[in-house]
Amino acid sequence: MVFKDQSAKTFSHIARALKVSKHGERPLSRIVQIVREHFNANTCSLYELRRGSLTEVAADAEDSPEGDHVPEPQLKLAELAAKQGEAAFEGDIGAVPLVYQEKTVGILALQKPPGNDFPPMERRFLEFIALQVAGAIQSLTIAERAKSEIQEDRGVMVIQGIAVSTGFGIGPALFLHAGITSAGFAEPDPSLHSTKKEWERLESALRKTSEDLAVLERSVESDFSKNESNIFNSHRAILSDPDFLKNLKMEIDAGQGALKAVGEVLQAFMHSLAETKSSSIKETSVDLEELRQRLFENLMGMESRQEKENWSGILVAKSIGPSDTMRLDASKLLGIVTMTGGPTSHAAILARSLGIPAVMGAAGIMDKISPGSLLIVDGDTGEVIANPGPSILQQYEILEEKRVADLVTLNTIAYEPAVTMDGHPVHLEANASFATDVKRLRYFGAEGVGLFRTEFLFFKGKELPGETEQFEIYRRMIQDADGLPITFRILDAGGDKLIEALHMEKEENPILGYRSIRLTLSKPEILKTQFRALLRASAFGSLKILIPMISGMEEVDAIEGILAGVRKELSDEGIPYDPKIPFGLMIEVPSAVPMAPLLVQHADFLSIGTNDLTQYTLAVDRNNERVAPFFQSLHPAVLSFISQIASVGLKAKKPVGICGEMASDPQIIPLLVGLGVTHLSMIPSCLLEAKKIIRGMNYEECHEMARQTLQAARIDEVKTILANFRRY
Repeated sequence: MVFKDQSAKTFSHIARALKVSKHGERPLSRIVQIVREHFNANTCSLYELRRGSLTEVAADAEDSPEGDHVPEPQLKLAELAAKQGEAAFEGDIGAVPLVYQEKTVGILALQKPPGNDFPPMERRFLEFIALQVAGAIQSLTIAERAKSEIQEDRGVMVIQGIAVSTGFGIGPALFLHAGITSAGFAEPDPSLHSTKKEWERLESALRKTSEDLAVLERSVESDFSKNESNIFNSHRAILSDPDFLKNLKMEIDAGQGALKAVGEVLQAFMHSLAETKSSSIKETSVDLEELRQRLFENLMGMESRQEKENWSGILVAKSIGPSDTMRLDASKLLGIVTMTGGPTSHAAILARSLGIPAVMGAAGIMDKISPGSLLIVDGDTGEVIANPGPSILQQYEILEEKRVADLVTLNTIAYEPAVTMDGHPVHLEANASFATDVKRLRYFGAEGVGLFRTEFLFFKGKELPGETEQFEIYRRMIQDADGLPITFRILDAGGDKLIEALHMEKEENPILGYRSIRLTLSKPEILKTQFRALLRASAFGSLKILIPMISGMEEVDAIEGILAGVRKELSDEGIPYDPKIPFGLMIEVPSAVPMAPLLVQHADFLSIGTNDLTQYTLAVDRNNERVAPFFQSLHPAVLSFISQIASVGLKAKKPVGICGEMASDPQIIPLLVGLGVTHLSMIPSCLLEAKKIIRGMNYEECHEMARQTLQAARIDEVKTILANFRRY
């Protein structure tokens, strides 16, 4: 379509307004002014469609540059155009949708003087403008909304939570579990749409949803494995299932709107699955809620729910399970806030591993703010600040400048050894949860991976990863490590880490239940497959094997038997592997502490999991924020256990490491070194600070300070000793 003369000139002006604007001029205001003047209209407004509602973002009126008085008929027609997803004209009023990436993101509406209708050519030109500038206007709308939120103090709200991952992030709130219900939106007026039209609308949403899932499936399979992507393939199969489509068609033919039809059909399907006795099928019914949300949003043409992988902002959720991370692009998350959880929950560990500022236990936050609210997440103080004003933002800008300056200074010691001033070496390693973490270890001065949590390879799959798949992942990691050793902890499932492929039943007390080594020993084929993959990978570089949650010799005997059988199989098959792979035992259960002198005889090294050791010693669920104050790793009993294990290692001349959260605490590091711990493994972002501390302290002084703490009877006494300890 070609427009000439005045129309071409008008569009040229709009294009120029999108590219440049005078100082202090809002491009969106300029655009509505140009459109109003071209059509000789009395008023012109630009609306943004967010969560099914229209919000005016720019307006211009003939008698008021600010467009303060929007005629009610114009607003109603704009709402109709948003619901229909099509242009609407009624006499002297016109409203056209702004469609970006197949979604309605806004409405451009105007009202001319009475008696001045829109002729066909003007209608086409208005639709042409909307089509051409929808994407640019969408970007400008988001930018101006963010700018207004930063510049305007809309009532600062501070919500106190638990600081679990250091640093801070600033951005819009993104609700992980924000849902849409069919009751929340009015269906189009049946008189305006035929049954055929409504079915076409639903078919379009089904196609769009299937395309979205296909893209997501390819992305997840590329980043992780086929197992992790299977869930999206299953959802696509449902969308094309004849019975599913038949039920939808019946609802539409009966006069239902598309939104309500989807809601009722999927709800019935989910209800029937939830009634079954199979835990795996029940979990499938929960997964279908996400499919329903996708269909709702595509039907509504909403932009509020971006794909999780493309989210950029502050993730806000009631809770975050380990499998949720499979669908999140950590590079685009500016912070994490959850209503539940604490510093040693697995969500917190993941946040620290990914270097994302996080606050947990922020009770009620999802009821106090709305999606899109500007937030500051302070992972140092535990504060979540909603709607911060200019002065608060300026304070954090100064903090950011200081943080960057400190990081530059720390980088100068990245390749220096972690040795105390009196020559005592400490080995610093990194914890990792994802295969991609390994590539950047050297940038932080890590001497290897002290803990790789292999369970994250098992999440979100209908089937367990096979030997070949695991082998390829382990081999690639070893090659990426380029000579640095990797300690692979075998599958540690159960508790709050449910593996779908294992069809795990929920337990009354999962922390003390069917989990970790208890679970895998009951399914020896899982251990055998993992051991075969690990041993095969050992031919390509340095690795260690770590067994979690050992409580006694019986478990060690069983593990050694399975491992010996795997070694024999590989030898008989002529498959190369390293016969001297270091074998370690993880001390996390109090019963293992007095058994340590025996356990160490069957291990090349010991690793203390201080998170679980503290949890089990003090009888505190580390995922329960209500008892979070009782989770104290500096409890004298916990310190006594660490000291006993370190002494056993020293006597046997074998390394003893810590891979729990204590290892990265700057104040606790001198104590751990003084107690005799030889290896500290932590999230990569903490390594440089830890190295700085070690290089600035004296080992003999740390040893004396540790002796004093072991004589303390109370936690406060320990904290006082640490606070008074002088580091040079």
